[in-house]
Amino acid sequence: MSASTVAEAAGRGSFVYRDQLAARLAAVAREPKTVRTRLRLMAAIATLLEEGGFHDLRVADCAARAELAHGTFYRYWPDRSAAAQDVLGDFMATVRSRRPVGAAGTGLYPRIVAANRYYVRVYRANAGLMRCLMQLGNVEPAFARIGQEANVALASRVVRAWERADPAALDLPDHEKTARALACIAMVEGVLRDLYVRPALPPLAAMDEDEVADMLSASWFRILFGHDPPGSPAPGR
Repeated sequence: MSASTVAEAAGRGSFVYRDQLAARLAAVAREPKTVRTRLRLMAAIATLLEEGGFHDLRVADCAARAELAHGTFYRYWPDRSAAAQDVLGDFMATVRSRRPVGAAGTGLYPRIVAANRYYVRVYRANAGLMRCLMQLGNVEPAFARIGQEANVALASRVVRAWERADPAALDLPDHEKTARALACIAMVEGVLRDLYVRPALPPLAAMDEDEVADMLSASWFRILFGHDPPGSPAPGR
């Protein structure tokens, strides 16, 4: 299934978050020192989170990686938890801001495919940070709520797109539509977690990113519409 009808405008598409922070730091060379110092610390924190996870994060290591004095860290955050939440919140915002945009008139299924291909690539490229999102959500209820709210907001967008594509969906109860959309989101998260955060399981381990995204997209379509997506091979082929 081709997703060529969904464009990646300038500033959109897959990314490595640490590289994004490095580019932002280079772009603010003439900004006040406080702005540059904060970005240096964020880049250091992101690297440590990617490498070792939230549970191994230490303030001293953050300062050392950024080549700053230990006390400089506390000018920006009271503790490692607040710093990690700030960095991961910015990471989540970057994920949202770089999603591909569908051209006018693009069908729902090509948009689902493009969105999943984007997310699979981002997830794999930033697997350590994705692991940290789970870790921090387990120990910080406020951060867990942020993730839940983000999923509910995404589910609402999915439902609206589904209703536009299939007027029959308007007859379904709202709670059922929301539950189906949340099931799609949870399925993607679970598969990618087992593929890229935990040891990959065969035969999924042999699949490339686009194959994984296409499989997930077809499953999305079946959950929402109750039948195979357009262009699927006939049974037995």
